[in-house]
Amino acid sequence: MKSFFLYFLLLTFGFLCGIAKQNHRDNPKLPITLYYEALCPYCRRFVIQQLHPSMLRMDRLRYTDLMLVPYGNAKLIDDGDVSCQHGVNECELNAWHACILEHKSFEVAFKLIACMMRGLKNRLDSCATRFNINVSDVKRCKQSRSIADILKKYGDETAEVAFHGVPAIAVDHVYVEDDQSNLSDNFDAVFCGKYEAKFNIRLPNC
Repeated sequence: MKSFFLYFLLLTFGFLCGIAKQNHRDNPKLPITLYYEALCPYCRRFVIQQLHPSMLRMDRLRYTDLMLVPYGNAKLIDDGDVSCQHGVNECELNAWHACILEHKSFEVAFKLIACMMRGLKNRLDSCATRFNINVSDVKRCKQSRSIADILKKYGDETAEVAFHGVPAIAVDHVYVEDDQSNLSDNFDAVFCGKYEAKFNIRLPNC
């Protein structure tokens, strides 16, 4: 009898866990796209003070189809190379971010990138150590390809949007200039409002 009861409990627990996982997968997601550059002080402040706390501390990532586009105001120049607003170091860091996005799951990539943006130099190794993440694939990506090649995809995506500065934040695939100040300064509150307006669902702690 005890073994049957234990089996029943385990079966029930597994069933409930399965439902929870399914519900987690079935959360409707609001698309958010961030166009940014690695050394822009406004981008760094937004990621560190607004986006990262909202996505991870407030647990919004499960409700978000978040896309990061590390290019910003960079330009493709005549020799086929890329010129970045804050110089060569920014192009290097943008490329590192791109390789992270290319080779890691988004949640892992977001943690690494947010950590890296807390400094002005390449903090990949220290951030990877902090989160116990193997980044050998990221390093191979960066070392085996040119910056222009790595960033081409993000340059093409950025060219599709007419923004006047970064961070530039698109909600549900639409960039609205008049929304940028509020999104930059009050991201979580704005996200909550737009999520509820689109899906008629009020998220926890909103």
